[in-house]
Amino acid sequence: MVEKKTWNMKSNENMNNIRRLAEKQFPKTLDSQELENIANFYKGLGDETRLKIISLLWFEDMCMCEIVTGISGASSTVNHHLKIMEKGGIIDSRREGKFTIYHLNKEKITNLVPYLFEHH
Repeated sequence: MVEKKTWNMKSNENMNNIRRLAEKQFPKTLDSQELENIANFYKGLGDETRLKIISLLWFEDMCMCEIVTGISGASSTVNHHLKIMEKGGIIDSRREGKFTIYHLNKEKITNLVPYLFEHH
């Protein structure tokens, strides 16, 4: 492969054409609220602790104290991660008496689970 010595900058017209192609291929990029939701979803997956929480919630709904025990973490840390995951739509919560119970939205991550948890 021959290495290019200099970069030929694209013209404004070329960039406008590329932008139109990107918007056609990825229409959600046109909606800032939709982009924020997508970014929050991926942020909810973007941490080792959050992935551990997902692995626990895959099997059963749990309260925060159970999750803390399950990952051997601190309550404040787990609470922080649960809020991020909830904002991203990865988990939902509900009150049951004095407990907040967390539920994994499996339908949102089912296609990602083999990639996240299989050995490669």
